[in-house]
Amino acid sequence: MKLAVQNPAKILVKLPVKMGDTVMAAYFLRAVKALYPNCQLDAIVAKGLEELMDFMPYVDNMHAFSKKEYPGPKGNYRYGKLIRKREKYDVFFCLPFSFSSALMGYFTGAKVRIGYKTEFRGIFLSNAIKRPKGLHIVEEFNYLLERYSGKKEGFKPLSFKPRKWHNFQLTHLSKLILNVKSGPPSRSIPVEKGVSLVKLLLSLFPHEVLLTGAPNESVYISEIKKEFRNEPRVIDLSGKTTLSQLAYVISKADCMVTADSGNAHLANAVGTPTVVLFGAAYTHRAKPYNNSISRILQRSDMDCVPCESEHCKYGDNRCLTNINNVEIVSSIKALVN
Repeated sequence: MKLAVQNPAKILVKLPVKMGDTVMAAYFLRAVKALYPNCQLDAIVAKGLEELMDFMPYVDNMHAFSKKEYPGPKGNYRYGKLIRKREKYDVFFCLPFSFSSALMGYFTGAKVRIGYKTEFRGIFLSNAIKRPKGLHIVEEFNYLLERYSGKKEGFKPLSFKPRKWHNFQLTHLSKLILNVKSGPPSRSIPVEKGVSLVKLLLSLFPHEVLLTGAPNESVYISEIKKEFRNEPRVIDLSGKTTLSQLAYVISKADCMVTADSGNAHLANAVGTPTVVLFGAAYTHRAKPYNNSISRILQRSDMDCVPCESEHCKYGDNRCLTNINNVEIVSSIKALVN
């Protein structure tokens, strides 16, 4: 390790841009505050994810970063200089792997800048660390802190505490959540599979089935809802909740069935049992970290799994379609019981 500050007064952390990765970064932020309880811990959070900071009391201040307002390397350079005018930081941790994130860190003026030496960005990092293999994302983040501090913090489960929304009413019925959409198309549960799952859940459980998703996923999810237009127990919440409201809704469910998505990690953080259908991704790296309340289902007998591609080469996400519905229901029952 090249540089270190014994007891840093101000630490800045560049968080990832995806919701799931930002939730998983909470383990890292909590560990930083545990090691340096007297420091001012600030975070750079992606615009639109600011509400996640409500669940992270270990963060003192945040800087909301918009890729649209500050695009590309030039935008990251400008934003780094803007932060430099606001605050003087002792240490900068760069959790994302991008070139631009390290560039931003360099121009914040922090003397010590820690991150992985990927994408030829080592010149912007005072402490460029070789990225280890085979770790979960949570462990990858925390490895940076371990290498810097020489100490290892524990990984007790997260416990996000959503507050009740009085202007967002839920019925008294028990709830199951189905979250079919993910950012990469290859990780989204096909509509036909979603419809078959809803039919099975309605026939086996007395619960309401809530369909969740972001505003830009509403059209996709509405294709499932229209098959149940006359079924009051199927409720489409896609695009109708803020992040904080979504966390509250998830926390009230008995179980969630979801694609490999940010919602899986949010459910894990609020303590909701979760069944995650994996296809393209490696489960050891991207599954919900608290596996005591989650079950991972993936077809290991298909030669294309995992592919790590953004798009299915067959165009039908058959790795997800072919996960047996009976196995999904068995996993739900095991978690709920």
